[in-house]
Amino acid sequence: MNIKKQTDLIFEPVKLDSNYPFILPEQSEEVFINIESEVNLHGIYFTRKDEPILLLYFQGNAKNLQNFLDNHSEILSWNYNVLTFDYRGFGKSTGSIESEESMYADSEKIFDYALSLGYRPENIILYGYSMGTSQAAYLSTRRKAKALILESPYSSIAEIEIFGNNAPDFTLNTGQRAKEINIPTLIIHGELDEIITADHAERIYSNLKTANKELVIITKGGHGNLKNREEYSMHVNDFISNTL
Repeated sequence: MNIKKQTDLIFEPVKLDSNYPFILPEQSEEVFINIESEVNLHGIYFTRKDEPILLLYFQGNAKNLQNFLDNHSEILSWNYNVLTFDYRGFGKSTGSIESEESMYADSEKIFDYALSLGYRPENIILYGYSMGTSQAAYLSTRRKAKALILESPYSSIAEIEIFGNNAPDFTLNTGQRAKEINIPTLIIHGELDEIITADHAERIYSNLKTANKELVIITKGGHGNLKNREEYSMHVNDFISNTL
């Protein structure tokens, strides 16, 4: 299967016009992160005065940053700094996803951009949701960071039933990578997630190299609906507080 058929299977981007008017919360701005010639990733950067911690947030596989604002922006109420962005070909980002390796390389460029904003590596928390958990996990083994949060992670693409072995060039095997992860890690998953079942989280957790790890299964939680649960915010903020 060629690369385009594989990316069409895995990703569901929705492009936005370059003039699309995001309605942003206070203390936030749109940013563009240059990756390579003619490839710029569009992001949103939320700042909180006198707060040193940055959540570097990797999104799921569908839509764009408007979806983040509509369905995943609960994390902004926690009063940390947040940097999130659209992948290549999503929203206002240019280019297209061409390989697993390019996804990881882009994540390193995003991390470098966070450093350019003045953040120290020990104050950056890598935070991945669904598809984005593979990039967050990758970075945790390549760059110094404070901690790792994986929401609804998958142990590999092939183990997700709806994909199976139909995208052989995108293994995204966090289950194996977990054996290299040696920073504090929180994994949080929905008990009733039918897209990425909770056993994915359990496999990743069991393979983590770090002893400072926590696995939370949200009772009756699904996929993409955990952030509006009170216990979700409680577990995440307790985890962050315990790493400070």
